[in-house]
Amino acid sequence: MRMSRIGIIGGGQLAAMLVEACNAANASENSDHQVLVLDSDPNCPATQVGGIHVMGKPATGEGYSSLAAVSDVLTIDLENVSVDDLSSLQTAGHTVVPAPALLRRITDKLEQKRWYTELGLPTAEFISHPADQEIAGEPFGFPVVQKAARGGYDGRGVCVLRSLEDNAERLLVSGFLERYIERRMEISVMVAADGHGEVASYQPVEMVFHEGGNVLDYLVAPARLEADLLTRAQELAVTAIKAMEGQGIFGVEMFLTKEGALLINEISPRTHNSGHYTTEACRTSQFTQQLYIVTGRPLGSTEQLKPAVMFNLLGADSFKGDTVVEGVAEAGSDPDVSVHLYGKSHCFPGRKMGHVTVVADTVDAALKKMDHIRPQIQVRGADPID
Repeated sequence: MRMSRIGIIGGGQLAAMLVEACNAANASENSDHQVLVLDSDPNCPATQVGGIHVMGKPATGEGYSSLAAVSDVLTIDLENVSVDDLSSLQTAGHTVVPAPALLRRITDKLEQKRWYTELGLPTAEFISHPADQEIAGEPFGFPVVQKAARGGYDGRGVCVLRSLEDNAERLLVSGFLERYIERRMEISVMVAADGHGEVASYQPVEMVFHEGGNVLDYLVAPARLEADLLTRAQELAVTAIKAMEGQGIFGVEMFLTKEGALLINEISPRTHNSGHYTTEACRTSQFTQQLYIVTGRPLGSTEQLKPAVMFNLLGADSFKGDTVVEGVAEAGSDPDVSVHLYGKSHCFPGRKMGHVTVVADTVDAALKKMDHIRPQIQVRGADPID
């Protein structure tokens, strides 16, 4: 019987889906994988599906030693972690995946960009920018993209300025300015690395973002691109993770420029929103892959079995408070539609509350079904916002 105790920093939806992958493996393989979850909320999403709660604060390192004491391996479900504490635990003999040295460079977005340059990886031009300085548009002109070095997620920490007047909306944090890229498409490639030289990638997916925001609206898997571009994107993603000597599961986001160039936008050292479709559409989900990596097993097949689309369920505008879910039963009655709710008790506009994956024989058929079922589902707070 395979046995492991996996400690995960953070108890959000990514940790919850790792718990579900472990539960499935336990049932199908006669294994005994336990997931221990460090979070400040005993009723976080991961504990609702069987994760064992360990009290602590992911961002500060509080509780890390307690988690490590009852775990065989430590991993993360978010970047906002205490790398110093993880490094100390690694020095003390605990296994940490991804390695703290990688996390130190990749969780600081400015340092991550500098790393691309050192490794010769293509990325948009950038310069560092202090918190207290207005943005004059130099050297890139307007529009220009401002990004926070730390703390950005789900569209936060990014600001596009189109003129000097937009300085009123700029981020008052240190980070960097980046040349605005006129792009044909934004794509993402999930990459799995076992830490012993084996690296495998999933098919590139096409990401469509909400207008006026930087949070993913829906994705198409595989991306609707020429075969040579799909191959180039996979090769670039694998090259990047190999160059970083990564171990773990990584989301590699890229811009495809109108001229056909591929530029790495950012890399997330964990399971990723753009990989959620793999649970229904691929032979091995990103979460099962994560399980294999942290327990030292060979990588699973990344084969995609059917085309898919995935759309996020975001908290509806104009409401906040206790979570109200509408229309899920009707949509979920279709065997090709999988509804995932994250168990978050409080909802506010734009919060990620779940996602829906649709599989079909063709991308067009999946998109058509998405357009049909999407208006049926709403997740919102119980109270109108005045």
